[in-house]
Amino acid sequence: MHRVRNFYSELALGRLVLAFQPVVWLPDSSRVLYQEGLLRHIDALGKGVYPFAMLEKHQLMRELDRSVVHSVIDSLLLDEHLRLGCNISAQSAIVDHYWQEIIAHLRDAPSVAARLVIEITESATPPSTLAAIEFVLCLRELGCRVAIDDFGAGLGTLEFIRQTRPDIVKIDQGYIQRARLETNNAQTLGHLVQLCKTLAPCVIIEGIESEADRALATACGSEWGQGYLFGRPQIDALGARCLLQPMGKSA
Repeated sequence: MHRVRNFYSELALGRLVLAFQPVVWLPDSSRVLYQEGLLRHIDALGKGVYPFAMLEKHQLMRELDRSVVHSVIDSLLLDEHLRLGCNISAQSAIVDHYWQEIIAHLRDAPSVAARLVIEITESATPPSTLAAIEFVLCLRELGCRVAIDDFGAGLGTLEFIRQTRPDIVKIDQGYIQRARLETNNAQTLGHLVQLCKTLAPCVIIEGIESEADRALATACGSEWGQGYLFGRPQIDALGARCLLQPMGKSA
């Protein structure tokens, strides 16, 4: 718990920031679908190590997730041309008092909701499948797009995706990494892309690091990609830093 306390101390001191990385159209990477916000320490040069697994183990991700979503919404309000996304844990996928302010805010600002992508990670299970389905449907009703992040690497199920019908499925980077090495793995990735296309209108392959990766992802049927080939996460990508601020306690 010491790492968790230190982490939230850093959040309270305003030392956490979002770095943004583009999701692009593979035939022409100048066409950007949206920019995904990824957590960084304000002084960190690299990816950094954050205690997400421990936060999820102790059911302590929700305050962080709310802070991230609020910060992204603030950035969207400042620039009507931005399209931004951010991750939340599946543990946060439940409509309750934690989300009331955000939901009300998005309901009053449909142009902001339409430019927001909420990516639900698969590293933890949601409070309940029914609650998570309600959460996804609520966000989509507000006009947000919902993505399933790191698909194939975590605890998510095809049945959950089938029932929620997300707008986007992001295939975990492990698949393109393995596809580089063996033809059978490339065939597996191709089959997975085709399956995901039956579940969501947009499929993104993560971990594109070279032109060979781009060609492989395209050959596997994907039209969208994300990875270092198109840009590393940048703290100043939006022109102004997106600082995370701790949220006040909800009633």
